[in-house]
Amino acid sequence: MISSVTSKSAATLVLEKENVDLPPRILELREKIHSEEYLNNAILRIATVISGKLVENSEELKFSD
Repeated sequence: MISSVTSKSAATLVLEKENVDLPPRILELREKIHSEEYLNNAILRIATVISGKLVENSEELKFSD
C-alpha cells in the first residue's frame, strides 16, 4: 500500500517534471489548474451539466411503488 505522502510526492514529481515532449494543450491545462477562477468555472460547468441530466431524467429517479 502506498501512503498518501508517497503518492503526493510522486504526483508532485510528475507535475514538476520538465515539459519535454508534452503537447501544448497539456502545458496549457497544467497552467490553468492553478487558477482559482478557472477551477471555480470548471466546477460550475460540471454542476450545471449534472443538474441538467438529473432534470432530464427525473422520471427515472422517482421511486416506484
